[in-house]
Amino acid sequence: MKHNGIIAIVFVVGCATGGVAAQLVVPPVRAGTAPTRWEYQCALVEGSESTGVTPTLNKLGAQGWELVSMTPTQYRQEMMVCGKRALP
Repeated sequence: MKHNGIIAIVFVVGCATGGVAAQLVVPPVRAGTAPTRWEYQCALVEGSESTGVTPTLNKLGAQGWELVSMTPTQYRQEMMVCGKRALP
């Protein structure tokens, strides 16, 4: 009877870890597909959030750029924004 309990516990633990392990598997790359190539652009934006940063980000977004980083410079009213977009 004691062996049945141990077998049941091992079965339950195995089922639980098997479900989690399946989610951690990296899917294989499809044959014939090349990795995405990116181009990058950085811009120094002056002004406050409403007068400089937001309109600039909206403009870049409309051109297909995706924001990668936004870093304040040593000057208070400047931000360095960098974006990327896939090459055709």
